[in-house]
Amino acid sequence: MEYRTRLAANLASESEAYGYTLTIWGSGALLIHAYSVPGVARILSFVAGALAGFALLAAVAFEGFSTQMTVEESPSSLVVSAVHVLSTGGALAVVSLVLDLTPDGWPLVTFFVVGALATTAYNALLLLEAVAVRAVT
Repeated sequence: MEYRTRLAANLASESEAYGYTLTIWGSGALLIHAYSVPGVARILSFVAGALAGFALLAAVAFEGFSTQMTVEESPSSLVVSAVHVLSTGGALAVVSLVLDLTPDGWPLVTFFVVGALATTAYNALLLLEAVAVRAVT
């Protein structure tokens, strides 16, 4: 086995999920910083928001929920685009801004909105990164 080839394959296949994991984890950490450790209701609200955001994106991408999830293979891109600084950092910046602007009296709504926003902002900024990489190459 060629170790560098295997490492390259691993990194290429993991990069988007890795960036999303950092975005979700970071968003949760920002919520904990703002509201302390959440109880079950707030955790479920955050997860429900993330699921709602993902469902919204899936409905747009696949033109509804009853179609087959067929995806064309995407072209290769620059290695730097796999780091996802813009999509992860940008999504966390948006979440932080929303937390700064949200009244403290609505924690369940805030947890839901942050879950949805982390998912949708990350994916929208991921598209912007892809467009920027294509413009450069």
